[in-house]
Amino acid sequence: MQTHVNPSHKQITSRLLIMIATLFMALAPLNNAYAKTNKKQYQFEAKEIYVMDVKSGQMIYQKNGNQKRPIASLSKLMTLYLTKQAIDRHKLNWNQKVAVSKPLIKMSKSYELGTFKIKHSKQYTVKQLYQAALIASSNSAAIALGQAVANGNNTQFIKQMNQQAKKWHIDANFVSSSGLDNTDLRKYHLQIPGSSNKAQNMVSAKAISTVAAKVLTEFPSITNWSKKSAMKVGDQVLVNSNRLLPGGAFYKKANHVDGLKTGFTDTAGLCLTISYWKNGRHLIATIIDSNTIFSSMVKLIKSIDRHYRMVKVPLTTHQFSVDKHVVTATPQVKATAIWLRRGSTQTKSTKQYTKTTEKLPVKQGEIVGNTLIKLSGGRTAAVPMLAANSIKANVNKKTVKQVKNQSWWQKIGNFILNIFVGLVALMARLIETVVKLF
Repeated sequence: MQTHVNPSHKQITSRLLIMIATLFMALAPLNNAYAKTNKKQYQFEAKEIYVMDVKSGQMIYQKNGNQKRPIASLSKLMTLYLTKQAIDRHKLNWNQKVAVSKPLIKMSKSYELGTFKIKHSKQYTVKQLYQAALIASSNSAAIALGQAVANGNNTQFIKQMNQQAKKWHIDANFVSSSGLDNTDLRKYHLQIPGSSNKAQNMVSAKAISTVAAKVLTEFPSITNWSKKSAMKVGDQVLVNSNRLLPGGAFYKKANHVDGLKTGFTDTAGLCLTISYWKNGRHLIATIIDSNTIFSSMVKLIKSIDRHYRMVKVPLTTHQFSVDKHVVTATPQVKATAIWLRRGSTQTKSTKQYTKTTEKLPVKQGEIVGNTLIKLSGGRTAAVPMLAANSIKANVNKKTVKQVKNQSWWQKIGNFILNIFVGLVALMARLIETVVKLF
């Protein structure tokens, strides 16, 4: 018979210390090499970053911002946008009860995928599911909302997500309303027909930041919910995982963060899109696939404040030709903010007007075009142009004067042409008079 002798506590401690020391010595050269090669290349840990001004749409800072990749629960921002759109179009209402399917109830109780438990015996309103998807990042709630928007058809709702992305001209491909990939969705029979078993949402940092901007523009009061660290819904408490909010470990009052969405999957990594304010401007910052999200976001906000400054560019009225009528349009704001790198001496910008309305009628206050402010380095900011007056569709059409100023050569040419036409007319009259005399 063999006997097993247990080592003493001192022997165990000694061995552990030796193993830890050996491990640190082995990894030290690798850590130093990594730090040296990446310190200058990457200022922040995240692989993709995008920071933009909500109102003007100007990109302030980006790193790999146009690269499509998995974004996990940041995808829910598109679901939240389309849900609010359905409410605004009276297809849903906040107090409407939503039927939740058995697979979603089962998902809600999953240790890995559930953050808001949905009970068989209880019905939930659109508002409750919306809050659960936003604050607790409930996958079941987000999918239930999408099904409610599309009359119970999950596949149809994903189609709507992709159609909306195409309409906004953003680089995104959705297979999920929650951000889960097909490795999880197929277990609950929620895989889109024709998609691969490992398919997932592929969206760029710029694209999801644009979606967030649309959400905040169309539904600004969403921050009344997204800024809460916790909220009670029914008999459950929704816990917000955003640690940049009051009470969180990374909260800083000066950053004025009021939401918006966190996310994580094994393939997407840690993801975060926030809404925050600086110098009276509403900004959005997104980081995707980061080793740390909250400390990285704090560094990013500080860096934007240190390296960028804001200047005001005044805007004026402009005339557009709409359906052969002159429509006078005024800018949505008298002056827009332009973000420049500190130390930059360039404050000049060029303005280009683009028309978005082709047909009458036009209502007063309706967006008929945009002022596009162009900066060096390809930076742009856009401001909507609003119709100053209403014009009906059945008014008599008149020839529209050219909106753009003619060049000097055009004016000289027209002047000479008018003289020539006048001389021809005079000669014709003289010939007619002579013929009558004879």
